[in-house]
Amino acid sequence: MSDIIHSVDDSIWQVEINRPERANALRRETIRQIGAVLNRAEASTSGAAGEADTGAIGVLLTGGPERFSAGADLSELNGTTDDLGFDDELERLCRRLTLSPLPVVAAVEGACYGAAIDLAWACDAVVVSDEALLALPSTRLGILYNPTSTARLHARLGSPTVRRLMVLQQELAGREMPPGTATVVRAGTTVETARNLLGAHSAEPEATAATKALLASLDRGEGFDPAEWQPQRNALLDSPARRRALEARRASFSKDHSECS
Repeated sequence: MSDIIHSVDDSIWQVEINRPERANALRRETIRQIGAVLNRAEASTSGAAGEADTGAIGVLLTGGPERFSAGADLSELNGTTDDLGFDDELERLCRRLTLSPLPVVAAVEGACYGAAIDLAWACDAVVVSDEALLALPSTRLGILYNPTSTARLHARLGSPTVRRLMVLQQELAGREMPPGTATVVRAGTTVETARNLLGAHSAEPEATAATKALLASLDRGEGFDPAEWQPQRNALLDSPARRRALEARRASFSKDHSECS
């Protein structure tokens, strides 16, 4: 039985974690299945996945109406350095989400614990229910959380929030998330809101991928040298996709201007 439910509607690829018997806990197979759908969604933008999979405009990641995920499936962990294998697989998926040429939005209802927080905030945006519950019980479990993941959460949630989650071991409601870290909506409306965000999106995949790579570099606090990004910027400026987008924008502007005259 699959750990996820995958559907496509209006070119939005929805991935729902579906392990209710384990509170949607993430095992390695769950991570691999999410990654496989992401591969197909990315391939669909070029038609490489076949006619049935063409035209993805974004990916929506959810756990359904009851909960997002209880985090790592503890039945797969043994309390030794062998558990680093799970961390490595999760981090590979999070990096994929961060650098994907497609926009990715997480819709979080109910419980979102541990590794699930890492997964959600690796996305480009998070829509969280005001009644959602977020916790990161790393120190309670006697571990130093993956430093790469911690750095990303530190950049995206801010130091005070990460300290409350990790050091003070507080459980935070969705309504307590600081401004800018998530879009907070009433319970039961996260998927609809996430779909609206993705449906309003329109951009060239290569430009989106380059922009996400730059933002991820800034998130990691790497030394910033704009000259390093100039070759890629030049390539995009000279690309056929950019010229098509520019012409389409000009045509749209001309049409709107003539209607207002």
